[in-house]
Amino acid sequence: MQVAALPYGEGGGPASVPSVMDVSQPYGVLVGEGFPGGRAHFRGASEMCGRYLDVGAADAAGSLPGVPRIPQAAEAICSVWIAKSTMTPVTTQSICGMLTGSTLGIITAYSLGWDPAVARRSDGDMTARWIVSPGIPIIALKIDDGYSPGRKSASRMWAVALNALGEVYYLTETPAATTKPSSGENAHQRAWLAGQSAQWRLIEATRRVRRQDEPACDASEGEQQQLVAETERLMRLGPAHVRRLYEGWDMQRRLEADFAADDGNGAGEGVFVLNCGLAADLPVCVSRWSRSVVVCDAVPEPGERQSADGLQPARLHEWRRSQLDLTGHGQAVISASGMDCSSYALLTLTEDPLHAAKQTSTASFNARDAYEVPGRRARFLAVGTDSGAIVVWNARQHHETRIQPVRIIQTESPEITSLAVSALYLVHGGSDGLVQAWDPLASTTDAIRTIHDRSGGRALRQTAGSNTAARTIFLDPDPTVLRGVVSLGTLIRFWSYSSANQAVGRKRRPRHSDVHGRIASRRLGGVVSGYIAAEEAEVRREKEQLAREQARLRKRFGSLGDLTEEEALRYAQMVSQEAYLEDERRRASDSAADASLDTASSLGETTVDTVTPPPSIAEASPSPRDTTSDAENESEQQMQQALRLSLLEAGGSPPGGFEYPITYKAKGNRKGKHRGSTSPQAGSSALWDDEDEDEALARALSLSLQDQAAVEASSSSSPLRRDDFPPLDGGGEVSRR
Repeated sequence: MQVAALPYGEGGGPASVPSVMDVSQPYGVLVGEGFPGGRAHFRGASEMCGRYLDVGAADAAGSLPGVPRIPQAAEAICSVWIAKSTMTPVTTQSICGMLTGSTLGIITAYSLGWDPAVARRSDGDMTARWIVSPGIPIIALKIDDGYSPGRKSASRMWAVALNALGEVYYLTETPAATTKPSSGENAHQRAWLAGQSAQWRLIEATRRVRRQDEPACDASEGEQQQLVAETERLMRLGPAHVRRLYEGWDMQRRLEADFAADDGNGAGEGVFVLNCGLAADLPVCVSRWSRSVVVCDAVPEPGERQSADGLQPARLHEWRRSQLDLTGHGQAVISASGMDCSSYALLTLTEDPLHAAKQTSTASFNARDAYEVPGRRARFLAVGTDSGAIVVWNARQHHETRIQPVRIIQTESPEITSLAVSALYLVHGGSDGLVQAWDPLASTTDAIRTIHDRSGGRALRQTAGSNTAARTIFLDPDPTVLRGVVSLGTLIRFWSYSSANQAVGRKRRPRHSDVHGRIASRRLGGVVSGYIAAEEAEVRREKEQLAREQARLRKRFGSLGDLTEEEALRYAQMVSQEAYLEDERRRASDSAADASLDTASSLGETTVDTVTPPPSIAEASPSPRDTTSDAENESEQQMQQALRLSLLEAGGSPPGGFEYPITYKAKGNRKGKHRGSTSPQAGSSALWDDEDEDEALARALSLSLQDQAAVEASSSSSPLRRDDFPPLDGGGEVSRR
């Protein structure tokens, strides 16, 4: 009679799980079949179809000493990992490019890429294999994607595995590559030999606990043949036997690892084990295990190598446990988890540019230096519950027995199905399709942005039996780039937000939006082209309005209307200085002209023959003071005096309405002179100042001589005598003698 295989090893048959998958942009997709007899399937990024990875023959494993036979018909793949960058494959010499964990407790490594220092391998070749926990499924694998040669030289932890009993295994060494395999060995045998060069270590505090009513049967101290037989027996018995012997069976635990945490001594990595509360006898619990290295003068462990010079100081790994407090959500079920995967959160203390810059100036290391980095190198860890709550902790909080959460968020979703965390914000996906962004530091208690609403569009509503839950969310590694992608049933949606460029010269008119910041006129059904066209039309209208505004300014203020505020102030200051200097020169010339006219009136009256003063009068004008003027000011004053006299003579010609010439007596009037300074004639003299002084003086003298000749000609033709008509009084009144 065949026993039914229930999921997660709850039945009497072999353990089975839903199929698992991991995706890598540069390398491809790795899928693990979770049913008994399942295998790993790999498809490269540039390949149209994939292939199954080799699991080896059962007889090949039994031919090696110390390697048990594997019942492949009962084996299923329950955890997979593929490299996300070239860092880990290069550091491990292309040995560990892909890893799989099976329900029989076997971890297998496959190659990716190639290393010129070792034998040529193709993608997907089996390179290393370990039996970590015989008969107990490896339910989770976490590998350091930033495993560099520097981390390798510091013997940092780079791989973590979790089995169904809660045991945590880790690696600090890399498998040795076989450059020249001996004759008769095949690839499967070399994989088992490579696995023996790097041993998985167990965190002793997580070791399995045997039930009290079962007799102890430990074959760890027996001979090699006895160990192999016990391993084969455990793999054949299945999960039912393991559940009867040991406590804590749960294949739905979650594993998170912080490989970049650093205590300054080459350790400090954190491993987080999440008991989700799905097992009947296990409560909800989140535990953190922090590694530290203790150097002591003792005999090294059997797994460590010994030098030829003698015993070296042993490096003992000490693990400390801290419990993360759920604060009122201890009865809920953990349905999702996520850790900050920002680019700076994945750097160790020695790789952090802020800390490295300080280390160049100070030779000694201080443990407090990490706290001087902005943010104190914090990294968020968040879990979501089936009640719609999110609990956020600082994964690098200093060691305490209980760690309090940074923030607790209560969402509108009935259940949290996915979480993604960055250094600046957190995004959750609910079972109802609601996707929202939150601030983990509680700058606002409400959601920052609703990325996807419950009513996700007409297409989802019309799809029969569609699952609208948000199952997976990924964010950009740069926390300042606000973009990501989410899977909603059979649909994949992405978002990208950025600050809008402000229009030049005026503020951008805000568009109407709803309470969550979405554009109200934009439907969520996928009319992206209409949205783009509307934005282009708005930008075009802004450019046209800006052009009209610039044209209006040029029309009103001239070509200088488009100056900036600073340029306009500097231009106004320059014009004001020039106007002030011009006014000073004009006042000086007016004073000199008034003085010359008064002198000419005292010497004699102007007759009908001419109104041009004789040269003696022009020469009698007072010269500028030696203390306040130079030769240039004197010539300028003479030119202005000649121009003013010429204008007065032109205005004194006899009008045509009388039969006899009329002579006006020029009389100084300071008030009139002052008003005349703003007349067009004064403006004309101001323009002539810019011409050459000699040319202006010559032109004024020629005009004066022409006017004098015209007056003399008219006087000679008239029968009246000069003396019959005395000069007129001031004020423009006409009198006869």
